Amino acid sequence: MTNRKPMVSMILLSSLIALASIALLGPAQCALGQQVIIGHTVPITGASAAEGGYYIKSAKLAVKQINQAGGIKGKKINLIMEDSQSSNPGALAALNKLVEQDKVLVILGPIKSTQILAISDAVKSFRVPMAIGGTNFYLTRKGNPWLFRCRPDDSIAAGAMVKYIREDMKVSKVGILHDTDAFGTGGADLVEQGSKASGMTVAKREKYTTKDKDFTAQLLSLKNAGAQVMVVYGTNPEDVATIQRQYRQLGSPYRYLGSPSSAMKDCLTLSKEAAEGLLAITDYVPGESEVARKYAEDYQKEFNENMDPTSAWNYDAVHIFAYAVQKAGEDRAQIMKAILAIRDYKGVLGTYSFTPNGDGLHEVSVIRIEKGAHKLLKVVKVAP
Repeated sequence: MTNRKPMVSMILLSSLIALASIALLGPAQCALGQQVIIGHTVPITGASAAEGGYYIKSAKLAVKQINQAGGIKGKKINLIMEDSQSSNPGALAALNKLVEQDKVLVILGPIKSTQILAISDAVKSFRVPMAIGGTNFYLTRKGNPWLFRCRPDDSIAAGAMVKYIREDMKVSKVGILHDTDAFGTGGADLVEQGSKASGMTVAKREKYTTKDKDFTAQLLSLKNAGAQVMVVYGTNPEDVATIQRQYRQLGSPYRYLGSPSSAMKDCLTLSKEAAEGLLAITDYVPGESEVARKYAEDYQKEFNENMDPTSAWNYDAVHIFAYAVQKAGEDRAQIMKAILAIRDYKGVLGTYSFTPNGDGLHEVSVIRIEKGAHKLLKVVKVAP
C-alpha cells in the first residue's frame, strides 16, 4: 500500500509558503491592478499639521463617495497618505516614496507654494500628474505640464483685491504686509503692480518672516505712511491671527483685506473677536452653488464639524482625477491630457476650465467675517 503522507505534507507546506508570501506582500500589492492608487502629500506633523487634518478629511470624503458609487470603472480608490512634515525636504521625501514605493497613479500635492517649487522638478522627472493648491502665479508657468492647480492663482486673488479696493472700498492709498516666502512675496508683488496700474498709490510695503511674534512696527509703519487699507498676504493662519489681534490693539488704523489665510478656520479660531468685521478673499462660500452647499452638508454629516473652505480643493481634485481616469484610463500621459481638456466642470470651488498651463479656476469671493463665519460680499471674476 502506497504511503501518501509525504505527498500530503509537501502540498500543505507549499500552500503555507504561498499564503505567507501573500501576507508579506500586503493588501495594497495583492490588490494591484484592482484599485486606483492616489497619493497624498500632506502635513501630518510640523507647523501645518492642524490644517493638514482638514485636507485629509476633504480627500477622504471624496474617496468614500466615489467608492460607494462604484469607484472608477469598477475599481475602488486607495488613498495613500505620506507626511510632508510641513517642510520642503519632507514634501520631496513624501513624493519619492509615493511614486517609487507605493506606485501611485496620481498625487494630491501640497498647498504651500514653497513646497511645490521645491518638488516641481521631481514631479516633472517622474511624469506623474499632481494636483496642487499653491497659488503662487509662477508655479504653473515654469514649463512643468504635470501640475494642475485646483485653486485660483494669486493673479486672480490679487486682481480681485485691487478691483474690490478701487470699485467697492473706493480708497486709493494701499498698504501691504506680507510673508517673505514665495506665496506672500508673489502675492504682494501682484497687488503692488495691480494697484499702480489701476492708478492707486502703494503707501508702504512691509514684510515679516513666518513665526514672527510682533508685527507692531510694520503695522505702525503703514499707519504713518497714510495707508487707507492694508492688504495682508500671509501664508500661515497662526501668523495672520496674531496680525489681526495686534491690528485691533492699535485701534484698527485702516481697513483690512486679507488673502485666503485670513479667512481660514484655524485663523478665526485663534483670532476670535479680533477677526470680526474684517474682509478677506476666499476660494468660495458654501452657499454659492448647489455643489458647494452639498459639500458643506456632507462634510458636516461625515465629521460632525463645519468644513474649512481652504481645504475643499482636495475634494475637487480627487473628483477631477476620477473624472480624468474614467475618461483616459490608467495612463499618466493620457490623464494629463484629459485634465487639460476639462471645460465647465462644476466643482465645490467653482467651475473648472483648465488653461494650457494647468490653471483650473478663475474667480474668488470677497467675504466679511461675521460671528466667526463667512458672509459673502461679492464674487469677483478675473479673466485667465
